[in-house]
Amino acid sequence: MTALAQDFANWENAVTLVARVTTEAEQFELPSGDTLMKFRVVVPRQKPVTKATVDTIDCVAFKPAVQRKSANLEIGDIVEITGELRRRFWKTGAGVASRMEVEVSKITNVRTYTVPDTPVDVKLTF
Repeated sequence: MTALAQDFANWENAVTLVARVTTEAEQFELPSGDTLMKFRVVVPRQKPVTKATVDTIDCVAFKPAVQRKSANLEIGDIVEITGELRRRFWKTGAGVASRMEVEVSKITNVRTYTVPDTPVDVKLTF
């Protein structure tokens, strides 16, 4: 094994997120006929150094089991996501564009979103 191959053996592309779902999952068919499920999550920044207090992260699922799970997510759910970071390229009218996203290999619903029971104080005056 070469020195470079040994060095590569220690590299890892692994992502673990605990995040809040912000979009419903949407299924897309690729030109190959394969399908993928796309959704978005946000993660609060621990120590923001800019005005941004959260990171918005695009997620994609290719595995059928992960697609089924993501289809059942609701906006507001807290999920744990395991996967790998990918950079996707596509052509636009202005040239080539790209975006980073997480290719999800496992998703677990940590907490389902529930609408809080908040009493509404209504005062009517005539």
